[in-house]
Amino acid sequence: MTDYTDQNERGEHHHHTVTILVDGVKHEVRRGPWIVSELKEAVNVPAAKVLAKVTPQGLDDLDDAARIEVHEGERFVSHVRSGGSS
Repeated sequence: MTDYTDQNERGEHHHHTVTILVDGVKHEVRRGPWIVSELKEAVNVPAAKVLAKVTPQGLDDLDDAARIEVHEGERFVSHVRSGGSS
């Protein structure tokens, strides 16, 4: 199990995890910056799928190489990639 801790200036360890929802399943991950491909791996989303953030405006597809900030209570869904060559 991964230990998501850091130290403050006094050397005390603090856990900084948040609960997010991915495809209807709760996952506890570290709060803060993530590369999307690493977040997908952490929450068991296959690399071949797109991870999209649920926003008030709809779904926001996230590029695998993008850096995002993860916060408590965020919701994500995965889906097959659209488009491609014909």
